[in-house]
Amino acid sequence: MPDERFTYAVREETVDGATRYFAAFRDGSDNPQETEIPREVYMALDDCRRHEQRQIRSDMRHIEQSLLSDEQLINRAEKPPAPLEEAISLSLDLRAALPLLTETQRRRFLLYHAHGLSYEQIAIVENCSERAIKYSVSAARQSLKKFFEG
Repeated sequence: MPDERFTYAVREETVDGATRYFAAFRDGSDNPQETEIPREVYMALDDCRRHEQRQIRSDMRHIEQSLLSDEQLINRAEKPPAPLEEAISLSLDLRAALPLLTETQRRRFLLYHAHGLSYEQIAIVENCSERAIKYSVSAARQSLKKFFEG
């Protein structure tokens, strides 16, 4: 069972052009079980699982807001704003460069730099390791650096 957050998993298997659908779960004795299911049941379980995943991601985004420490909130409030002309110029340049990044790099870069989240907080929201977040943000920085230097 690939994801421990769910009590079941569904998969499809195609052999010689025939598609079969399976549900995996643990029985009352905590033994793994798998059974073949009709396509309609597979589709319903898959839709339910996707809905659960969306709900978990939504919950994590809301929880992330409560993870900010008092110090981080104070630092955000005390950060002096950039002069208007500088902010507009940087915003336009950055806006032109952001499409060069992958969707994941762009999202993680903005969460880190624009929203002030830590690598750890982003990793919680994205359900991945801090190392993956650091790598994405670093790769985004390198791409943006090349854009601005070129």
